[in-house]
Amino acid sequence: MLMGFPFLLPRPLPLSTGLFNRVSFNAAISPMAIPPAIVHPQAPVAATAIRKSFLENWIFWNRMNSNEEFTLTKTIPDTITSWVVTGFSLNSKTGLALTKNPSKIQVFQPFFVSTNLPYSVKRGEVIAIPVIIFNYMEKNLDAEVTMDNSDKEFDFAEATNEAEEKLIDEIQRVRRVTIPSNSGKTVSFMIRPKKAGLTTLKISATTPLAGDAIHQKLKVEPEGVTHFENRAVFISLKNSQELAVDLKLNVPVDAIPDSEYFEFSVVGDLLGPTIKNLDNLVRMPYGCGEQNMVNFVPNILVLKYLEVTNKKKPSLVEKAKKFLEIGYQRELTYKHDDGSYSAFGKSDPAGSTWLTAYVMRSFHQASRYTDIDPKVLSAGLDFLAAKQKESGQFPELGKLFDSAHQNELGLTSFVLLAFFENEELIPKYRQTIEKGVVFVAEESDKSDDPYALAIAALALQLAKHPYADKVLAKLESIAKRSYDHKWWSKTDTDGATVPSRTLYLRPRSNDVEITSYILLALIEKESAEAVLPIIKWLIAQRNSNGGFTSTQDTVIGLQALTKFAYETETGSGIIDISFVADGSGQATTDSIKVKPENALVLQTHVLPKTTRQVNFTAKGQGSAMVQLSSRYNIVQKDKKSSFKVKPTVKTQNSQSQQLTLEVCAEYVPLEENDQSLDSNMAVMEINLPSGYISDVDSFPQIEAIDRVKRIETKNSDSVVLVYFDSLTPGDVKCLPVQASKAHAIAKQKPAAISLYDYYDTERRATEYYQVNGSLCDICEGEDCGTSCKKT
Repeated sequence: MLMGFPFLLPRPLPLSTGLFNRVSFNAAISPMAIPPAIVHPQAPVAATAIRKSFLENWIFWNRMNSNEEFTLTKTIPDTITSWVVTGFSLNSKTGLALTKNPSKIQVFQPFFVSTNLPYSVKRGEVIAIPVIIFNYMEKNLDAEVTMDNSDKEFDFAEATNEAEEKLIDEIQRVRRVTIPSNSGKTVSFMIRPKKAGLTTLKISATTPLAGDAIHQKLKVEPEGVTHFENRAVFISLKNSQELAVDLKLNVPVDAIPDSEYFEFSVVGDLLGPTIKNLDNLVRMPYGCGEQNMVNFVPNILVLKYLEVTNKKKPSLVEKAKKFLEIGYQRELTYKHDDGSYSAFGKSDPAGSTWLTAYVMRSFHQASRYTDIDPKVLSAGLDFLAAKQKESGQFPELGKLFDSAHQNELGLTSFVLLAFFENEELIPKYRQTIEKGVVFVAEESDKSDDPYALAIAALALQLAKHPYADKVLAKLESIAKRSYDHKWWSKTDTDGATVPSRTLYLRPRSNDVEITSYILLALIEKESAEAVLPIIKWLIAQRNSNGGFTSTQDTVIGLQALTKFAYETETGSGIIDISFVADGSGQATTDSIKVKPENALVLQTHVLPKTTRQVNFTAKGQGSAMVQLSSRYNIVQKDKKSSFKVKPTVKTQNSQSQQLTLEVCAEYVPLEENDQSLDSNMAVMEINLPSGYISDVDSFPQIEAIDRVKRIETKNSDSVVLVYFDSLTPGDVKCLPVQASKAHAIAKQKPAAISLYDYYDTERRATEYYQVNGSLCDICEGEDCGTSCKKT
């Protein structure tokens, strides 16, 4: 395997050669990586090529079963840097081989420009784009630095005073500067982006002797917080050869203009969206031992599905196995010395019974496709067996972050699933299993909890216990129905018919889990036609990436859908789907064909922003899934919030560029039964104002606060994630958040702070705060008005 990453240097290093003894590395340098020829002043300068490729990681390449010398040819990115190339190899006889000395590949030219951009800005903010011109030639150079705006993606700005800017509609702006030999100079262009999306910054510098030009992308986001919705429909044309469906888009009137994005997608196989987004199934952080499994288990399901259906997808298999290896190693970091696992590893006082059972079940499933240490499996199962009570119950010994799991019947049933999964070890743990099954059968008679009964039904079904049918009959009596959909809910246990409009409302994650467990039990005994209403409801709850709302519902939901998929061979038919996207009096029409050859391919059409309704007609035979995905931004607080968030800007120093923020959080349960209970695991997402990045060195101050378990950052340190193991009603937690200004941005839009229940995302609160960004703080030279007093 070869890997290449940048090694930034002020001056280039000489190029070294050689990797392995039997491998030569040949880099094909692009024209942009070759220094421009030095010409005499009288000679015309060749047209300046444009550098566009600025990859952060260049090579991550793997070659299997290589017994011969070979040459790898790659085009070097346009970044002016020195790349460090290293690698390793594995051999069944000789073991591991490493490179003796990493190779360094120099990419350099004596005259070039560079810029430093933030992760993103918001539309309407003003940013000063810094342009650094480097001159490593033997004489001083007079340069013209130009920013091109021929695409009209932004306006140039000048400061009228500290708060107001003058917008200038120009095709380009030019700065003139002298750069000393072996030195660099910086100029800036103050702009205000007009459109959300990727804005191309076209910057060039020319001199009589040399020139350079770059195109770099600035990410521009709309104001507010992004909301996602997905309408998914399962099509089954077994009994009829045509189906017509109308789907409406519910975009609120206060949605931020131009923030809308709509997609119409069709896939022949239920696993299509999942396969496309294996590493991004949920739109949530996953920084603990349970959440890590959402990047582990779906790969097992995909691999098993491809195996059972005999679908040849070698590149997909390789990708899924790679994710398995990474997930396995990461999960081991949450392991305790006694073989158990907990959400935050050894920082927790004890391992969790529930998480240990979950990990053991998943590790065994993965052992068919990647190397899992048998001692790891035995240690985990031994831990579980040792903790079983004489009654057969498995108690929770550690911390559970989802209250749905805090049930004796449900937890014991869940642990039994881990033992049933490890079939070859059943004789060793037979007594443990038998005691557990007796406990589950007896407790099922006494319980009315749909969540616990759903897992119990599956455990008893796998144990081939006669009580399984009795439990399923009890669950059948409280099933929800609407049109041709069927599901179960934890919050309302009375069986009823509900309006069809509720089918696409975002369900609580527990409802997806309950329904999925029951489906897994029913598939063992019912026909595909009998469970089809459940399948239709489950599919209607998926997000556009192929997952669900949270991590547990994604894992269990995909297990149920995958089992149904390979039992019924979805994706084996031929269906023609024609659709009309309508909005503002304009209609867009197109068609999509689904057939076995492309059944796993998610075919997507981007719709106009004015779309408000899509009508489609499906003709043919077989099954397919249609989804209408939307996203838009809104600026508003969450209604009926279960949390309170209060951000306060404590200090904002324009001289030192420092920002101190205090964010106070409180759990305010809405349900009467929850008034005395702690919340589930809660996550706070703190978005910093544009241009600011978090001060990682200050995180110990946050970690010292009770209930805080973990802190992460994302989006180039512009977002801080804080994990609370739980929050108690009335107990306010105030976090000191420190940040520094890394990019010159003014007139920042309000930044959002969200606090939500990880396992029930309907429970959330969002608040906004704003900093004062002066135009005079970021302008330079002629961009500063007469009112800006520059020292």
